[in-house]
Amino acid sequence: MSRWRVEPLRIALAPGEIALVRGAHAHLHETGARDAPALLPALDALLADTAWHAGSVEVVLSQHFVRHILTPPPGKALPPDEERALIVAGLREIYGEPAQTWVVRVHSQPPHAGLLGAAVDGAFARELDALLAKHGFRRIAIRPLVSLAARHAPRTVNGWWLLAEPGWLGVFGGTGGSWQHVAGFPVGDGWQATLPDLVTRERDAAATELPAAVWLHSLGAGALDTPRTPGLRWHNLPHDARLRGARAWLAL
Repeated sequence: MSRWRVEPLRIALAPGEIALVRGAHAHLHETGARDAPALLPALDALLADTAWHAGSVEVVLSQHFVRHILTPPPGKALPPDEERALIVAGLREIYGEPAQTWVVRVHSQPPHAGLLGAAVDGAFARELDALLAKHGFRRIAIRPLVSLAARHAPRTVNGWWLLAEPGWLGVFGGTGGSWQHVAGFPVGDGWQATLPDLVTRERDAAATELPAAVWLHSLGAGALDTPRTPGLRWHNLPHDARLRGARAWLAL
């Protein structure tokens, strides 16, 4: 079997974009579809091209399509099923009964720090998985952008990690090797100018006082200027400002 044949396919899904990369072959498909389920017909058509056929596929999902939650500290170590139940209960409290069917990933932490969860609409996840299986992929990995970007964040975040993509900002506060605060919200044009106020707001909302260091990570959001804010130490993480949108994620 040739090396070309065993190269995995990587896909990034974002509002209005589907990016595909397999070895040296790359393609960006732009569409008017903004919701995750609405992207699937276009993805189905793209995967009909045998150039993308492979045994393995990794799909990276925009923060727009994922909901993160940090539970209250459980106070003791929990088995995996109880961890998941705690995450689902927290999501249901925020988003209502639909959260009961969401697909959940749990990031375990020490009992004093709470559990970090990432959730995707269950119907969408099942439809995506079935679509990929239909096109012959045997090994399927579906992961949120945050889990991919975290590999390029500081090993230990004592302060704040801001993950920016077009139209969305994820905010993660940590100390002592654990995440202590999580938030995410849509942002519009000119969002960079509001960063100092956004960080101040999240610092005030955090249950724990966190160090005043901020790591700013752009993934497809263009060039970033490092803010100058009294009392905050800003760090601009390396990024390729030439890559916009979902294409930037597959360059990681």
